[in-house]
This record gives sequence, structure tokens and C-alpha cells, in this order.
Amino acid sequence: MAQSSDDGRLETDDAGLSVMDARLHSFQHFPRSQVVSAKRMARAGFYYTGEADKVRCFSCRATVEDWNEGDVPLRRHQQASPACTFLNCTHGLSALHNGSDYDEEAEAMAFQLRTGEVMDESVYPKVPHMKSEEARMGTFSNWPANSPVQPSDLAEAGMYYLEREDHVQCFCCGGMLAEWQQGDNPWSEHEKYSPNCFFILGHDVGNVPLATQSRRVNGREGSLETFEGRLDTFRSTQHPIEHERLARAGFYSTGERDKVICFKCGGGVKDWLPDEDPWEEHAKYYPGCSFLLAEKGNEYVSQVQLRRPNGHHSRSSQNGFSSHEEADDPMTKLEKLQREKLCKVCMDNDINIVFIPCAHLATCQKCSESLPKCPICCVTIVQKIKTYNA
Repeated sequence: MAQSSDDGRLETDDAGLSVMDARLHSFQHFPRSQVVSAKRMARAGFYYTGEADKVRCFSCRATVEDWNEGDVPLRRHQQASPACTFLNCTHGLSALHNGSDYDEEAEAMAFQLRTGEVMDESVYPKVPHMKSEEARMGTFSNWPANSPVQPSDLAEAGMYYLEREDHVQCFCCGGMLAEWQQGDNPWSEHEKYSPNCFFILGHDVGNVPLATQSRRVNGREGSLETFEGRLDTFRSTQHPIEHERLARAGFYSTGERDKVICFKCGGGVKDWLPDEDPWEEHAKYYPGCSFLLAEKGNEYVSQVQLRRPNGHHSRSSQNGFSSHEEADDPMTKLEKLQREKLCKVCMDNDINIVFIPCAHLATCQKCSESLPKCPICCVTIVQKIKTYNA
């Protein structure tokens, strides 16, 4: 879990110094610009105070002065304020090495990637030859017999076996999990440690689920990409929601109780209540689904996501299916509500920043400073608005 402390607390200023260009502009009359470049200072979060060669971090407010030839702003910043949120969120601790070599070009590129000045060209999925659930299942031939989790559940959650102990890896984000314990749920663990994985969020990353592209219905092959094909899967099933509404929202019946799966993103939902809206449930738990976004639009998904923390019904991930919580334990419910309020980046502070234009409420103010894109839908952030709890 990310660490935070009072020393790293963000103090917003009226000059907008959280913006790189504003900090850079403050160094016009910096007396030591021949010793340390203004760009390196601004990248490290500093702006010039106008007093001698003293600079200050816009985030943690720490000041540093007495600059000499060979000084590295990032290192001096870390020495003065190791808990600074800007350093930890924007640069990452790995960038602040203690070795003697300094690569300014690498520092600049890393900063640009993290702040959105250049685009991350990473290709998803990270392991394309494992995008098929069938291929992932094929890697588990030597899976430990005494493991508390089943290969089928792991493969469904995007994992394939690395052929050592109980280590598995996600085909999409590349995240690895191990040391499985009794009661662990692959989907829940995947979401817990890789909450921004595009596969977990329902984005179309090329996943090929087992037997979901087509299915024999009444003796004929039915395409699940069509409304009629999905509707046919409900012919012999009972469901608390109208079949037409489910099929229009992209869902088809698995034939097992009220379980349904989206033909596009593979997201599953079960334990339905009669008053629930299929489109809304789809948007709540799989906001990145390309079919959902094409049919309903970003604005609809964003509105549903905004209402989610205070929704009337709570669900949990069970074997890849979004399901209503069955536990009535008040402490369990309290813990769940507290988790829902936490920032999705640091998991320490309460969420209080709304991103525009997507309107997602996902992070605290500290962590929002370094994000160029929304961690939920990956839309470029144009504006960040602070909210206040009543």
C-alpha cells in the first residue's frame, strides 16, 4: 500500500504552480540557472521563491537552497522531503536512485510519460498469445494439486501459469500473483492488486472467453454479437429481469440460474434484483466495455459511476461475476463502505476529486495531481474539481 504522511500534504496555491509551465516561468530571474537548469528544477516540482537561490516545492512546500554544480534537483528534493506526494506519485521512488550516474534524458522522458506530455505507447495486452482463455487453461497442466484455487477460475480471471510454484500472470496488464490461500478469489485478488488493469475494467483487450463467441441454441448456431442471438439464450431460463432488456444491454444467459455474461467484455453479473437496470449494472462494474460505450456513451457511464459509491445495492466479485453481498454483518458492510470511499491510487485518503469531462470520482487531491488520465476510463483529464462531503 502506498505510504502517505503530513509531510507530503498538498497545499494548493493561487498561482497554479502545480502546472509545469507555471513553475518554469518562475525561474526567469533565477541566479543559478547556469548551474542547474530551470527545466530540471520545474520537473522536480520546484518553483523559484525570488529569495537568493531558494526554491520551494509546490506540493510539500519544502525549500532547498545553496545550489552547486552537479546537484540533481530530484535527489535534493527527496533528501529534504522524502514523503513528498509529488515525488512519489509523479516520479516514483525507483527514479530517485542513489548511484553516481545521472541520465537527464531518461528523467525527462519518464516525467513526460507520467504527466501526459507524451503518450504511453504500451501495447495491451502485454502477453497477446495468452489472450485466449483456452490458451491460458493449457498452461496449468502442472499446477500444484494442493492449491486452494482452481485453474479454471484463474484462467477466467485473465491469469496463466508461469510453471513455478503457484505464480501466475495476467495476460493483459502483466501483473503477477502468488502465495494463494484458502478462500482467495482470483477475480477479487486481481482487482485488488491491479485495479487499473484494462481487462478487469472491462476494456476490449482481445480476451477470448471459452465458448462465448457463438453457442448452439435450439439446434442451430447463434451469434452472440446480435440481439436475436443473445435473446435466444434466455428461451428456457427464468430470470427476474426481462430477457429483452438483458439482451439489449449485451448480456446472454449462461444457463445457470440468473447468471449472464456480456458478449463483448466478458463481464458477468448474477443475483439480480427485480428493480435493477441491466445497462446500469453493466456500466457500474464494466465501464470500459466498448459495446457499452458505443451504445450508451461516455456521459451515461460517467453518471452511473458517480452514483456508484452511494448506490442502494452493493455487489462483490465472485468467480468473475458481480454479485450482491450475502453477509449481513454490520462490520463487514462498514468496512466495505470505508473501502469504497478510499482513493483508488493510494488507498489511504478519501476520494474528493472529480475528473472532467468523464466525471469520475476516483482519487484524493494528492494523487490527482500527477494523473493525466482518469484511472477508471482512461479519458484525458481536462479539469479537476474538488468535492466536499456534507
